[in-house]
Amino acid sequence: MPIKSISSTEPSIIAAFNKATSDASKATQRISTGLKVNSAADDPAGIAKAAVLSAQISSFVKAQSNIVEGVALLQNVDTSLGSIGSILSNMRTLAVSAAGEANSTTRAAYQSSFNNYVADISSIVSRTQWKGNSVLDGSTSQVSVQTGIYANQTKTIDLPTVSAASLGITSVDLSTSTATASAAIASLDSAISTNSGQRTRIGSYLNSMSINTSWNESTKTNLTKAYTSIMSADQAAETANLAAAQIKQTGSSAMLAQANQMNKDLVKYLLRLS
Repeated sequence: MPIKSISSTEPSIIAAFNKATSDASKATQRISTGLKVNSAADDPAGIAKAAVLSAQISSFVKAQSNIVEGVALLQNVDTSLGSIGSILSNMRTLAVSAAGEANSTTRAAYQSSFNNYVADISSIVSRTQWKGNSVLDGSTSQVSVQTGIYANQTKTIDLPTVSAASLGITSVDLSTSTATASAAIASLDSAISTNSGQRTRIGSYLNSMSINTSWNESTKTNLTKAYTSIMSADQAAETANLAAAQIKQTGSSAMLAQANQMNKDLVKYLLRLS
């Protein structure tokens, strides 16, 4: 009966050893990088999906930055409109005082104070700027904010034009008579209403920005979870994989050494028979 060489089992042992070595190397790499997919070969379809998700996540980060800038602009405008509202309230108080003041000299003093307030409004308007551009004098009427990650996801902000003329207070007369001063009250009520309406619109834009911020953050979180599920390695699982691969390496190495020794013993035995 012919004797079959033990060496016929060596290829399978070597293949098992090489597989265990490859598995150990892959587990080590995943543990060290924290990534499940370190090259396209690891998951060709997964890495393509991950690339798309990564681009979307980065785009959402930029969209959030755009919204922050838009909010800062709106808050700047709102602060100025708030200051102008306070001035208009003071102007109305002057008008009420002048309407009940019989002394023309005192009414003239009220008019002087009123004119100073008009200058203050003009100063606030000229100093309300964003990135070097005036945003209340009509020179910048609209600003578009890219609030999302696609071309049509923008928010157009219509900026108010503010001046003594637009508020209807350029012809206010507190000094001529109590009647002209009394008529000024209605003009100032209209100006206050106009200013309040402008602030209301700015407030609605701020609310819209807040809604977009929340939606973007929620979507970015979900995309990040999807990206992580594709790319991030499970450290516990990979540690277990590494341990298993190392055990297989050790076992295959021992089996290969044993096979080699058995081959040597077989050769010696055959030589003695001859």
